[in-house]
Formats: sequence, C-alpha cells, structure tokens
Amino acid sequence: MAALVAIALAIALGIGVPHPALVERSAAAAFGLLGLGAGSIALSTAVDSGRAASSRRRELLEEAADAGTAGLAALERSIRFGASTAGDFYAQLRPRLVSLAKARLSRYGVALSDRKRVEELLGRDAYVIVDPECPPPVDRFAPGVPLSQLRGLLDKLEALGEGS
Repeated sequence: MAALVAIALAIALGIGVPHPALVERSAAAAFGLLGLGAGSIALSTAVDSGRAASSRRRELLEEAADAGTAGLAALERSIRFGASTAGDFYAQLRPRLVSLAKARLSRYGVALSDRKRVEELLGRDAYVIVDPECPPPVDRFAPGVPLSQLRGLLDKLEALGEGS
C-alpha cells in the first residue's frame, strides 16, 4: 500500500500537479493510511499471539489435570492390588507408604528404623506395614494387607501430620 502511494505521489509530482497543497495533503493521507495499516498489523499480531498463549495455558492446565487424574488412578489401582495380593502390596503400595511414613516421622525427628519409637507413635500393626527390614513375601499370591489395616496406618500418619 505504501509503495502504491509513493508511486502515485511520484507520478503526481512528475506530471506537475496544479497545486502544491494537494501534494502535501496527499502525502499526509498516505502517511496516515500507512500508520493505520501498520497499527492494524501490529494489533492483529498481538491478538493472535494472545490467543496462542491462552491456548497453550489451557493445554497446560488440561495436561496437569490429566496427569493428576492418572496419578489418582494409579494410586487407586495400587491400593486395590495391594489389598488383593501380598506381592502387589510389597511391590506397588508399600514403597509409597514407607515414603509417606518417613516424611511424617521425620517431622518428629524419628527415623523409620527406630522400631521402638515408631511403634509408640504408630502402633505395632501399622509399623509392620512400613518396617524397613520387612522381607518380600514368600507367597506373592497370598492375600494382601486388608484395607482396614491400611486405613488405620493412614489415619495415624495423618494425625502425625496435623500435630506438627
């Protein structure tokens, strides 16, 4: 557009426009149109980049929600399998519980290996679940840890978290 205006001005000057004020007005109009064109291009680019950023934010939120949902589904599956067989409990759920117990007990300055102190805080039944010396089950297909026992451990760990 600017090139066309420049060519038109050059032609007008070349053939001798009757009045010099007309050339000034034409130039002012050309520069005004050029400014409007540049502004509209800049605005269009800004709007498009804003849409792209908004779209990317929406995608990241959806990915986070999907990852959270997947994590919850994996945890639910671990709990279900852990209650059904001893091998699944030992391999899938127990490492999560041991990690959680270590974190909660560390707030009290207690190591998970301090059996006496941990049994005082959690109880013997709960300690059996997270005992770091616990060997793998001999019969991997034996029944896993009952949900009531898991619930008891989690209640005690949660109470430890509230107390700090």
